[in-house]
Amino acid sequence: MGITSLGTKPSPGSSGNPARRLVADHPGIVRFGKVGWFAKGVVYVIAGVLALAVVEKARGGATTGSTGAQEASPTGALKAVAQTSFGPVLLWLLAIGLVVYSLWRFLSAALPGKSDAESWAKRIGFVVSGIIYLTFAWTAVTLARSTKAAPDGNGKVTDIAASTMSHTAGRFVIGLVGVIVIAVGLYRIKKGVQNDVGDELEFSGMSPGRIATMRLLGRIGELGRGLGIALIGFFLLDAAVTYDAGKATGLDGALRRLAANSWGVLVVAIIGIGFLAYGVFCVATCTHRRLQAP
Repeated sequence: MGITSLGTKPSPGSSGNPARRLVADHPGIVRFGKVGWFAKGVVYVIAGVLALAVVEKARGGATTGSTGAQEASPTGALKAVAQTSFGPVLLWLLAIGLVVYSLWRFLSAALPGKSDAESWAKRIGFVVSGIIYLTFAWTAVTLARSTKAAPDGNGKVTDIAASTMSHTAGRFVIGLVGVIVIAVGLYRIKKGVQNDVGDELEFSGMSPGRIATMRLLGRIGELGRGLGIALIGFFLLDAAVTYDAGKATGLDGALRRLAANSWGVLVVAIIGIGFLAYGVFCVATCTHRRLQAP
């Protein structure tokens, strides 16, 4: 697969591997990075709960002021934290954790590895992931400083699409981004179907039962995440095809549009359960994470 996974205990042959030597010389890097996985998991757990609240609202079970009216996305999860009694403190802690996770991703992209197409694709994926979680960290900081400055994820996507499509090749760019996002979603779904969820985990010390449980949570999580990502890409592509920037939306808007249809409620439920499972997966396995390099 062209992947080198690194834990705090390098193999005997690590002396000839610069990446393993880095971890051997600085074992704290991996321990530090595990904090990031925990923070990421917390955000996904809350996002999953909010997505399931959208399902409840669509079925007529939500009341005014419930979580069903909040933004069902990682940004919405941070907004939900901001409304708690210790919101600012928790948001700062999450922001630190998300920054750590971003640095973990950037470090993964920079580590020595193979130079084939698959490895470069993974490097790009690590960098993009790092940037995305940096934006979540910035959102957490913004909310910690003032909840009135809470950004709207749906509006941001629509505004960016409108601005981009106002240029000559903008429509093509949005369409291309939509296709790429759909491809990323399908890739995550593929990982879930193929049970490819342990590439960054060190299973030693886990009982067979726990390993099976973690893998199941990971698979459900990847399926839910993949569907959610692909859904965003679909609306971006639809916006480009119809030349209507208003159709481009964030995850929350995509889920609510889908939930407007009876069949769509089931898909939103699957995404919500997937997010929740993935969050638990990240939290429960954070102490067993290892550094992965292309």
